[in-house]
Amino acid sequence: MRKYWVRLLLLFTLFCCSVFTSAATVRDLHNVRVPVLDQSEASRTDAIGGAFQQVLIKVSGTRDVLDNAVLMGEQAKAKSYISSLRYERDATNQLQLSVTFMSAPLQVLLESADAPIWGASRPLTQLWIAENTGEERAVVGVDNKLWYHELQMAMDARGLPVIFPTWDLEDEMALPVASLWGLFEQDIERAVDRYASDGYAAGRIIQIGNEFNFSGYLTYSKSREIIDVSAASIPLLANQIAGSIAESLSDRYAVVALKGVDSGYVLRVSGVQGFSSYRALMDYLSAHVGVREARLVKAEGDTLTLALELTGSWQQVWDVLALDQKLIRSDTPGLYAWQP
Repeated sequence: MRKYWVRLLLLFTLFCCSVFTSAATVRDLHNVRVPVLDQSEASRTDAIGGAFQQVLIKVSGTRDVLDNAVLMGEQAKAKSYISSLRYERDATNQLQLSVTFMSAPLQVLLESADAPIWGASRPLTQLWIAENTGEERAVVGVDNKLWYHELQMAMDARGLPVIFPTWDLEDEMALPVASLWGLFEQDIERAVDRYASDGYAAGRIIQIGNEFNFSGYLTYSKSREIIDVSAASIPLLANQIAGSIAESLSDRYAVVALKGVDSGYVLRVSGVQGFSSYRALMDYLSAHVGVREARLVKAEGDTLTLALELTGSWQQVWDVLALDQKLIRSDTPGLYAWQP
């Protein structure tokens, strides 16, 4: 009997890990760091321009913003968007300028430029990567300091929450390096199930002459996208991998303001118990980049009817809200359950 309950508990735990989404909140979404030669005014001015471009990419999720005339026209005024800046040194003693931008003005700017806006609540991605740039094939985890460090920095720069496998005995048995190198999907998916996340990227890195190549794929919501990128250095390849993931996820989750169309949506939410619960719901919705305003229309017991003014479509907004698992869609159309 005891073994039965232990097995039941284990199955329930694995079910929870594999079913529930695991969106993460990106800290310092509006902060970027750029290298500088010195602390002179000329170096600082150049760095601020570069930081402005980086934060636009990070907040929108796409490098397409660099081709947006409205946004690039504001680069000369980048200082007016800055909240704070300071000099610091990284692990290699490289001098950097850390720049934090104000979120509200940036959001207004992106919206006015018809550019996508990707909020701080973002999907969590597992990274299953093998590399053969040394003497033998190896997995990329915390013990693989070179690739782990470069990939983590690249993901942070694009505002991507990621987790690497621990590569303990359980992982090694579930997915030998040969299986990962061969990109055997069934083996990879069995290993992925151990960790709670919203999707995963798997691939292999190889050095060919003076060039580094990554070939693999990104899987989210049963969709699969091939990633095949090359670069002349390890940091550049890490940036290419992060860029491919960011562009794909931004296309799915970022909100683009719609103009000239009805932006209203009526939302019914059950499970709102008392004023504090109501306040938490309204604050949660209002904080979403796709919601301009949330207004109470009617209250019936613990069920509220809300009028939302959106910057984009409800489907765009819901795709992101669903990651947090605070609003649960019911079987009744238009009705959601509040689970703070």
